[in-house]
Amino acid sequence: MSDVRRIEGDRVRLALARILESQTFARSERLRAFLKFVVEMEQLGLASQLKGYTIGVDVFSRDGSFDPGVDPLVRVQAGKLRRLINMYYADEGRNETLRIRIPLGSYVPVYETVSAVRRPADSAGAARTWTKPAALAEPIHLEFDTQSAPELATSGAYGPDKDLNGLPRIQIERAGEGDWRARIFENAIRLAFEQLPGFTIAPAQSKGRGSNPHLDFHLTVDAGNTGRPLGATLMHAATGQLVFHRTRPAGTEGSRHIAGFAHQFIAETMTLNGEVYAFCRCRGLSSVLMDCLEATYLYKLENSHDAYLEASRHQQRLAHPRRLPVFITDLSDLLALTTRAF
Repeated sequence: MSDVRRIEGDRVRLALARILESQTFARSERLRAFLKFVVEMEQLGLASQLKGYTIGVDVFSRDGSFDPGVDPLVRVQAGKLRRLINMYYADEGRNETLRIRIPLGSYVPVYETVSAVRRPADSAGAARTWTKPAALAEPIHLEFDTQSAPELATSGAYGPDKDLNGLPRIQIERAGEGDWRARIFENAIRLAFEQLPGFTIAPAQSKGRGSNPHLDFHLTVDAGNTGRPLGATLMHAATGQLVFHRTRPAGTEGSRHIAGFAHQFIAETMTLNGEVYAFCRCRGLSSVLMDCLEATYLYKLENSHDAYLEASRHQQRLAHPRRLPVFITDLSDLLALTTRAF
């Protein structure tokens, strides 16, 4: 806190007032009260009293029986407050030279001084609007290895209208007759897909290609005889390149063990930080929606200023030529952008 004492109280109060009056905080009365309370308490020299219990009682009107160790209310609201502060300084408060932060693991505010960096705005009211990246003025083109995937050679460039909302599509096949383990593995994959954002799955018994063939993947489940290992192999359909392979030794096992193996396979391949998205990203196959989901997921992981800016850029790409009124953190809401007007 030594740095805080060198900052004049008037500067802190003005910085706080600008945040509380901002459009970013306009709809968050409880978070405005939270921030105002902790800053004013710190400025009064009462930082030692900024504990979960005190905030729960004085800010959120909990009674004397409130136990912050059992009720996560204050911790949850503190996380929301940190994210909203990041959003403010990434947009409306981007030119602020004194910044208020609530560090992780503490409710005592700290104050950062930064060099003034002026960023152009069309008008005083433009703070709530992202600037369109210059790259959006041109169509998006994806390059493919047409020698290994000749069927893509004549598909043409994938412009925004055609490739904007593409998602990886998984088609599951069982090799040979197989045994009961392959059936359980496939069922576990299909049930888990109900909770997986950023992917689609082909209907059972489907043999056709998806609308974006460069995003088609084949998952082959090979159980063979009961005494053989259970294998799962994920391939890129257009090029035949191996994406991921895992086996589970044969032995005494039940449905729960097979489902556990399937869930582990999903975690390594069919998540936003898994092998499928990495494969598409490294080969320039990712759609705008995929980039947007990845960047927003990374922001939610890191909760950093840089991650916020990157996610904002991708969200505006997704909405182009329209503009998003707010930053979106819910992945299901991002997916909904592709099916509704706003």
